[in-house]
Amino acid sequence: MPFFKQAMILAAGMGTRLQPLTFHLPKPLFPVLNRPLLHRLLDQLEEAGFRKVVINCFHLAHLVLEMVGSYKARAEIVTLVEPSLLGTGGALRNALPHISKNEPLLIINGDAVTDLDLARVVNLHRHHGAVASLVVHEREPWNDVTVLDGRVSGFNYNGPDAMAFTGISVLEPELIRTIPGDRPSSLIDTFKAVIDKSGRIQALRADQIAGHYIWEDIGSPRGYLSAHKVLFAGENNRCLVGQGTELPGGLIWKDWVSIGDRVSLGSGVTLCRSVIWEGSDVPSGAVLEDCIFTPYGNIIS
Repeated sequence: MPFFKQAMILAAGMGTRLQPLTFHLPKPLFPVLNRPLLHRLLDQLEEAGFRKVVINCFHLAHLVLEMVGSYKARAEIVTLVEPSLLGTGGALRNALPHISKNEPLLIINGDAVTDLDLARVVNLHRHHGAVASLVVHEREPWNDVTVLDGRVSGFNYNGPDAMAFTGISVLEPELIRTIPGDRPSSLIDTFKAVIDKSGRIQALRADQIAGHYIWEDIGSPRGYLSAHKVLFAGENNRCLVGQGTELPGGLIWKDWVSIGDRVSLGSGVTLCRSVIWEGSDVPSGAVLEDCIFTPYGNIIS
């Protein structure tokens, strides 16, 4: 019998590595192939059968609320505006009144681009019967999780067999209830407390969930551009052009390029491995390589 699937998208962070862009737009609203990442995540969760999605927000919360309001949802969506940053643990504790007390909760970071089967992640968690399950993989420079006999047994580990936490996890409500409700906290600290008490945290290897999969963290300029590179891989036409954008004669583009809606491109422009945001004005003769070009400023990776 199908069970009730619920998820939470963590979308409250400040996005300091992507300033000055995040002064104007929070990370979960960054366009990925011309679509807000938050909408992509909601699509993915709905297609996987999740019937309720909780989203926390703090930084530029009004923009997150507007973006959720523009999404034509089939699932129930609950947005929680935090009065101050609660951290990943505090955010979950704050969401406790809004989730089912009898079903596990999938958590995913609002800056993750992935095609992993999130319903399968929850099914594997239920199969192992752990209080929490973390999706892990090998990915420099984030390898710092100790995995032993299929369990997560520690953090801040730098051995040769260390693995990286993808930011995708599944928690039982009983664990969320142990998170302090009177102060900000980190979810990692909650996991450490479970390990200290000999509780079971299951390690779900991403390469065992899917032989080939996409996972990219857009929280840095390099990660944001890398996500586009991966998504364009295998495409015949690697130049995406948004609505209301006209390509001028003499435009040169190389490798891959994502151009948003209503972009003005001057003459003699060269584009390579770059993302041009909606409403941008690219001057004549510009050469953009490994660049995020926006109306709010530009970042070269």
